Amino acid sequence: MVNNSDFRRYSYDGDAAYALKAFNRTRSSAAPEVRRPARKKLTLSPNTERKSKAQLVKEQRAARVRVAEITIVVSLVLAMLSAVLFTYVQKNELTKSIAGIQQEISVAKSDNVSLNAELEALVSVSQIDSYALEKLGMTRLQSNQIRYIDTSEYEAQHAEQETQQQSETQQDGAE
Repeated sequence: MVNNSDFRRYSYDGDAAYALKAFNRTRSSAAPEVRRPARKKLTLSPNTERKSKAQLVKEQRAARVRVAEITIVVSLVLAMLSAVLFTYVQKNELTKSIAGIQQEISVAKSDNVSLNAELEALVSVSQIDSYALEKLGMTRLQSNQIRYIDTSEYEAQHAEQETQQQSETQQDGAE
């Protein structure tokens, strides 16, 4: 059972909503200002020594030489890379042209085969024979129409004439 006459329940001491003592009244409700840390003053570390002008010039020259070496190496690497890429491009172009030429060769070979077949069909011996017999009205050769000629006598006479002509030209040339 609850005691309704107990006034302690109306006490605000333990309630967080009424913790007014913890509230900072001097600060505004605007966004807080960000404090930037003060810049540190650069100082030489205690172990460093001051260098003379000649030493600084020497170090600068060495640094320039290193920079020059690095740029030369980088440029050589880039040149080699571009040369490799260029050879790949040329290889690809040549491969494409070879493929095109091979295709043209295969087309030419197939055309050659078809044209040779067509030519053989047009110029076969039996076709010529039948064309001569049927269209031109020619007849086949009979055995009594064949004559054999002995050319050995003709060749001997012809050889004698050539030797006589040669001897005459030699005599004319000697005079």
